[in-house]
Amino acid sequence: IRLLLKQIVTMEVVQWTALWEMFKDEFDSEKSRLGGTLGDKAAEDLKLRVIEHNILVVSKYYSRITLKRLADLLCLSVQEAEKHLSDMVVSKALVAKIDRPVGVISFQTAKDSNEILNSWATNLEKLLDLVEKSCHQIHKETMIHKLALKA
Repeated sequence: IRLLLKQIVTMEVVQWTALWEMFKDEFDSEKSRLGGTLGDKAAEDLKLRVIEHNILVVSKYYSRITLKRLADLLCLSVQEAEKHLSDMVVSKALVAKIDRPVGVISFQTAKDSNEILNSWATNLEKLLDLVEKSCHQIHKETMIHKLALKA
C-alpha cells in the first residue's frame, strides 16, 4: 500500500496497466475482506482515481495536448479519455477546453474573480483611451475645417 500511495502522491503519470499488474494479486487477496461486489467497486474506484490523477498531472505539464495522446497516456480509448476529462471539467476539478474537430485539449488555470475584474477594468481603460483619442482627433479636424472655411 505504501508503494501505491507513493506512486499516487508523486506528480507523475501512473500507467494503469502496469499498476494493475503489480497490485492485482494483492487486490484479489483483499477482495475476500472487502466482499464480492464491494471489491469489484473498489477496483473500479481505484482505476477512476488513477485516471483522475493522471489527467491532473497532464494538465500541470501541458498547456495543449491532442486527445489521442491523452488517451495513450491514460491507457484508454479516445472516447473514454474525453468522457473522464469532461467529467472532471464539469465537476470543476480543472479548467480545460476541447476542440473536437481538431482533437486538441487546452488546459487553462482557473481565474479568480479579482483577476477577471482587473482584466475587464484594463480593457475598459484601453477602450476609453481610444474613444478619447478619437474624439480629440475629430475635434481637431473640425477646428481645421472651420479655419479653412473662414479663410
